[in-house]
This record gives sequence, C-alpha cells and structure tokens, in this order.
Amino acid sequence: MEEMEATVNYKQIGFEIMEDGRCIFYVKGELDHHSVIEIREIIDSKLVDYRPVRVIMDLNEVTFTDSAGLGLVLGRYTRISAYGGDLTLINVPEPFMKILRLSGAEKLFKIIPKGRQ
Repeated sequence: MEEMEATVNYKQIGFEIMEDGRCIFYVKGELDHHSVIEIREIIDSKLVDYRPVRVIMDLNEVTFTDSAGLGLVLGRYTRISAYGGDLTLINVPEPFMKILRLSGAEKLFKIIPKGRQ
C-alpha cells in the first residue's frame, strides 16, 4: 500500500495526498449552499498547496446534494483543469448521478457511480 504524504480530516471532508501525487478528497454529509462553502475553501487551499495532477473526489458518504453540490464539483473541475490536472468522481450516489447527467457534467470528467468500482 502506498504511503500518504498528508492526511487531514474536517467535519465534512477528509483528504489524502499520496506519494505518487494523487489527491483524494472524501466528501461527507449534505452538500447544500451552507456546507459547500467550507468544503470549497478546504479543497481550494489544498489545490493551491499541492497542485495535484490527479484529483479524486470520493462521494461515497454524501447523503444529499442540490445545485450547490454540482457547483462545487464544476468549480473544482475548472480550477484543476486550468493547471493541467484531471478530476475523477468516485462512489457517486444515484441522486447525484442524476444531477450530473441532467446538467451534462458527466461528459467533462470521469465518473464512477457507487458500486461500480
């Protein structure tokens, strides 16, 4: 197993920086306009600090999302793409998948729904 360079856990998000440069964000709970503010700030600060080329957002523990969750993902995609990185969403719950499909966002980056890894 690969060793981690850094691991941090906050209320609704944890992250790991792997030795190979991958950054994995573990998002938890509800993604609404209140909660995404802290999540966005944490992710953005880690993107600035580490500039990971491969970013993975694990949404396994997301219990609810609306357009704020979509905005969170699309905004991070834009930031990551701007410096040449790529974003992958894994363990995406079906309600979130529906939002991604309806918005057309599923065409922008790799998405692995829950149970398909």
